[in-house]
Amino acid sequence: MNEVCVFCERTGASGMHFHHVVPRCKKGKDTELTCGSCGSFIHATWSHNELRDIYNTVAKVRADERFQKYLVWILKQTVETKFKTARRNGRAEGKYR
Repeated sequence: MNEVCVFCERTGASGMHFHHVVPRCKKGKDTELTCGSCGSFIHATWSHNELRDIYNTVAKVRADERFQKYLVWILKQTVETKFKTARRNGRAEGKYR
């Protein structure tokens, strides 16, 4: 299947899934097809509250400077590359951050 990630626009990237742009725990209903790397980056970078209040569309996520830096990096990688990181420093701990 030639699925395309809405965030990085790579075709056939690993871990493709439907991702809630606004997390379900924050009453998000809309989903977008996302690769595993972009999903991991998004959740490592922004809290659920930030995703609900500020970065609640694909365009807003893609426009952020941090995502732009990530995008430059991920587009140089093979489609098999998986982005993995620990929780970012300064991001609040807890279930619903």
